Amino acid sequence: MSPSVVAAIAAWKATPETEVIDTPEGLAAYTASVCASSRDVWCVLRPANANGVREIVRIANEFKTPLYPISRGGQWGMGSKLPVRDGAAIVDLSRMNRILEINEAFHYAVVEPGVTQGQLIDHIEQKGLKLMLNVTGSTSTTSLIGNAMDRGVGYFASRADGISNMTVVLGNGKTIQTGFGHVEGAKTANLFPHGIGPSLDGLFPQGNFGIVTSACIDLMPEPEHRMTAVVRVESEEKLAAVIDGMIQLRRNGIFHTIAHVGNRERSYILLAPMLYQVMLAAGGTAGPALREQAVAMLEQAGFGPWSAGVGILGTRHQLRYARREIRRTFRGIAKTTFLDDAFIRTAKRVAGILSFIPYVRKQRMLLQAIEPTYGFTQGTTTDTCINTVYWPTGDFEHLDSLDPDQSHSGLMFCLPILPASGHAVCTMVADIRGTFARHGFEAAITVNLMTSKAMEGVVSLAFDRRDVARTEAARACIQEMESRFMEQGYPPYRVGINSMHHVVKEDDPFWQTIRDLKQTLDPNHIIAPGRYNLV
Repeated sequence: MSPSVVAAIAAWKATPETEVIDTPEGLAAYTASVCASSRDVWCVLRPANANGVREIVRIANEFKTPLYPISRGGQWGMGSKLPVRDGAAIVDLSRMNRILEINEAFHYAVVEPGVTQGQLIDHIEQKGLKLMLNVTGSTSTTSLIGNAMDRGVGYFASRADGISNMTVVLGNGKTIQTGFGHVEGAKTANLFPHGIGPSLDGLFPQGNFGIVTSACIDLMPEPEHRMTAVVRVESEEKLAAVIDGMIQLRRNGIFHTIAHVGNRERSYILLAPMLYQVMLAAGGTAGPALREQAVAMLEQAGFGPWSAGVGILGTRHQLRYARREIRRTFRGIAKTTFLDDAFIRTAKRVAGILSFIPYVRKQRMLLQAIEPTYGFTQGTTTDTCINTVYWPTGDFEHLDSLDPDQSHSGLMFCLPILPASGHAVCTMVADIRGTFARHGFEAAITVNLMTSKAMEGVVSLAFDRRDVARTEAARACIQEMESRFMEQGYPPYRVGINSMHHVVKEDDPFWQTIRDLKQTLDPNHIIAPGRYNLV
């Protein structure tokens, strides 16, 4: 390390509001990554509050030492806790985990960056508030602000659309509030996101201009009723029709949430480990034979080439109408099933009474395995989804570990945005499968209908990090796939630390302007160099 870095670390250690980690053992928890990348990291800084963040930034400017802020570091498959470039101090904001305000009448919460989705859900339940959170399919331990800062997508809406009134420590040392937050006495700071004048909120998701120390997160009023529609596609040839049917239902206002459509590989890596755990609890013997039984049970249950799920919220009358329209739309195309809390309770009770019947016992196990994922569409979260990282690589010793960075499993993502079109999705799926097959992999694919115009593609690649050849093949596959998406006019909405070059271009006036903004807001290039920026 240079003398300036040594001096900066000494100065950070002298501040009372920040923990400093610079031992090899301490850094190892931050520098391991499920995407099999590595970076040189000088130290980790763990501020207790916004004052600590301001002091960290002041010292970084004094000694010209870059910082890489993370909320909790659950950016699995995209870089985890690692910076884009070598040579930085990670700023871990997980100690800043206070829920500053929660408002039931206007359905919002003001939180610090260390607050997790599980923490907020627990708080809502403990207070008996009739509110719901736009959850993601990740674990309960992931950060609300951190996910929104990279434009994560929940089960009901994009997270970036539901964040406002941010308090930000800029790279130049100034602290600002966005929207009406900076107006003294404003009573609408958490109610109207735009404020007055140019809106600055859009600068900070996927920006490297500052560190967000608090923000307002939109919640949803608890609806009168809610249910989940499950659509199972029995034939690959009918995928386009199912996609187009979902689009038409969304356009007609039958549902306003995000519909998730996943291929067989996605369904199996999500449900098989949950079913495996249920079978273990029922007395099964751990090992390959039981894992094969779990997969076979899913096949028998009719989880074909593609399955879709969408949460529907509203009055009893609205849900009854939605059920009728969904059935009508997919009649002759796919099988539809509707789940709600009453159905789940009744099915579990009946299955318990009749569990001496082998068929009923199997159905009960399937229901127990599906129930956690059903919860996503109901605004709850589960940690069992972390097994989707371990299951496809055979890393069964780490099942249920909440830190995949410390396992041997590898995971990488591609995340293109596609037009809402069944034809476009099928064309993309064929291309993905061909590209993955050339590199020796199978793709787990989900396409999420975000609006009636656009769909998010979530393409994941699993590999064993202990296998050097497979790791290199995985990197090559993801890089080729992202290049192909760009060539086809489907750029990603989010990229990992190794893929900034696919989207950030020196000769593009857009990125030149982002660089110019950086010069004003962070003249010493302190905050996350290279993250969605030329500098």
